[in-house]
Amino acid sequence: MVGEARGRAVKLQVHCAHQFESGFDVAVNFDSKHRITALFGPSGAGKTSLLMMIAGFVAPDKGYIAFDDRVLLDTGAGIALAPESRHLGVVFQDQRLFPHLSVEDNLRFAQRPSPLNRKESPFKRIAEVLELNGLLQRRPESLSGGERQRVALGRALMSAPDLMLLDEPVTAVDEPRRETILSYVERVVHEWDVPMLYVSHHRSEVQRVADWILAFDKGRLTEQGPPDKVLGADAVVAAGEPVNLVRLTKVSPSQDGGWLGTVNAGNSITQLRLPAELKNPGKSVFVEFAASDVMLASGNTEGLSARNRLPAIVTDLVPRTGRVFVALEMGEQRLWAEVTTHAIEDLGLVIGSNVTCLIKSAALRVVD
Repeated sequence: MVGEARGRAVKLQVHCAHQFESGFDVAVNFDSKHRITALFGPSGAGKTSLLMMIAGFVAPDKGYIAFDDRVLLDTGAGIALAPESRHLGVVFQDQRLFPHLSVEDNLRFAQRPSPLNRKESPFKRIAEVLELNGLLQRRPESLSGGERQRVALGRALMSAPDLMLLDEPVTAVDEPRRETILSYVERVVHEWDVPMLYVSHHRSEVQRVADWILAFDKGRLTEQGPPDKVLGADAVVAAGEPVNLVRLTKVSPSQDGGWLGTVNAGNSITQLRLPAELKNPGKSVFVEFAASDVMLASGNTEGLSARNRLPAIVTDLVPRTGRVFVALEMGEQRLWAEVTTHAIEDLGLVIGSNVTCLIKSAALRVVD
């Protein structure tokens, strides 16, 4: 998933050190302001152990954990909030649903008094978005792995969490159903504007869902950055054509009866003309568009028909047969364009080139 840190500003601070009885130790320091941060690394690297410290199920020897300036743990000050007081939604690899309860009762068991900033019932909306209405009276034992994982996602949401912690959420799901579960994870982010810390050892998963990757090995943070930096631009392209996701900070009507979306382009603010069928004007939304829908131009762009123009800098070039995927940076946002090898030559593109991304309104898909 390519784009900026989606939704409201968030800040997760984690500074922990702990030695287990086995001799394995974890020592990690990071601050993340990104919407979906992935803890990525091989099995046994300590990813789940760190997640359990953040959740409050493991007490580190020394540490400080805060989310949006709310301190969850500070061993130096004697602060250690109980798991249920941290306002975190945890989705375990093995789901951990109550076997004696129906799907509906599993969901309602986790509900906190505060709704998810929605006027309608959180239960109703969660069941709708995660497509659980047909499963509500069934027991967990009668569900498939993918269905159980959707229930686990819903149960975590019912607690109105400030932050979601997902521990290898698709590992126990059959390969054909993994993409489906990942699509539900993306729906959760868009629908409830809730940030996530996502644990996985699969490159394709973190490339798809994460804004920021924390590479983890042997209890230590080894590298961090956007997916194309940590995994390599080649790995991102190898996972399939990249899809761009851009957040619009504001949507307003245009003089011709359409809609304009405001985009933070780093050093400037620009606007995108949106499809006329957009609903809920004024609401912060996201737009998706394929890399193949982006044309690149350099120099003077006057006279070009495309009205949607985003300034960017070339950060990498990934050649494929007869075409090139161009990695781009627009402020804190990452974009991709797919162009021909001739276009690269004609434009004289190299890493560091300043370009203008041209996108037709018809290519934009609004994700609200």
